[in-house]
Amino acid sequence: MAKILPSPQLFLGEQANHEMLRQKVQSSRLIHIATHGSFRQDNPMFSGIKLGDSYLHLYELYQLRLSADLLTLSGCATGLNVVTAGDELLGLIRGALYAGAQSLLLTLWDVHDRSAAQFMTGFYTRLNSTQNKAESLSGAMKELRASHPHPYYWAPFILVGKALSST
Repeated sequence: MAKILPSPQLFLGEQANHEMLRQKVQSSRLIHIATHGSFRQDNPMFSGIKLGDSYLHLYELYQLRLSADLLTLSGCATGLNVVTAGDELLGLIRGALYAGAQSLLLTLWDVHDRSAAQFMTGFYTRLNSTQNKAESLSGAMKELRASHPHPYYWAPFILVGKALSST
């Protein structure tokens, strides 16, 4: 996917840690994190995504300042929320929006690695030409559905926030 994105910076394994994330999120327009996600319904503040040194938990997202037009959390169940007292939704979505991301691309359940990579390739290819995240999402889902008709493969992806890129 790094080949599709303009001027990508790629961090793998232990390089993709908390400190690197804190440094890069303030100036990155597009952030794509492909990793394991964990949703804790019993205590949503401890939901998170796996980085190279440890998990980035929801409570830590509230401390970040994102300048991202799009934050993609390509991992298992990164888009889940729980309804708390006062009918508030609590999950990674809320934390990332609070931190400043304009829009989020997330998943609602555990994703298949190869089909998720195929989806992301289709999504970013479209986004490079249209700058419309909703159309890019729809097109990538339709493309993936043609080769993988079961909804497990193409339906877990959701877009939250602004549909048009602010370029």
